[in-house]
Amino acid sequence: MKKYVALSLLAMTALAVVASHLDVEHHDDSYLLQVDGVPFDVRGHVSAALNLATRRCDGIAQSRPGDQFSDPEVLSVNEAISGYSPPHSHRLKLRQLLSYGPWVLAEVEFAQLAPAVIVLEKNANGLSIYQHSIWSGSTRPWVAGPWIRRYLRQSAPQVPSELWACYDPTPALFDPR
Repeated sequence: MKKYVALSLLAMTALAVVASHLDVEHHDDSYLLQVDGVPFDVRGHVSAALNLATRRCDGIAQSRPGDQFSDPEVLSVNEAISGYSPPHSHRLKLRQLLSYGPWVLAEVEFAQLAPAVIVLEKNANGLSIYQHSIWSGSTRPWVAGPWIRRYLRQSAPQVPSELWACYDPTPALFDPR
C-alpha cells in the first residue's frame, strides 16, 4: 500500500472515531457540545475566560461571605428581598453583594427557595428590586456565570456592563452536580 493511501485512511479513521464521540445539540436557544453524551458548554467556558481576562472591577464594591457586610446595606437588601416573596424569602443568606452607583447585585441563598441573583436599585426610598430582574434556579448544563449575566443583562439593560462583568457566581450554588 502506498504511503499517501495509508495516511489518508489513517486520517479518515481518526476523524470517524472522533466524530462518533462528538455531537452538537441545540438547547435553550444555544448549542452544547455532546462528548459521549455528556453536555459541554464551549461558548460558556470561552465567555467566562474572556470575561475574566478583560473585566475591570476597580469601581465595583464587592463583598463575599467572609467579609463583614455593612449593616445598613445588608438590612436594606434583606428588607427589599424579604418583602418580595414572603414568607419563604424571609430566611435568606447573602452570599455576595456587588454595588456600582445606584445598582446592587445580590446573590442570595434561601432555606426553602432556589438560590437567586437579584438586581436592586437605590432610590429615595432605599433599595428596591429592579423590574423583576431576578435569576433563580440551576443553570445546568450551562456555565453559570455567562448564563446568569446574559439573562440579567437582557432583563435590566440599564445596569452598567461593569457590574455584570465583575459578578462570578458562588461555586456549586447554581450548578449542583
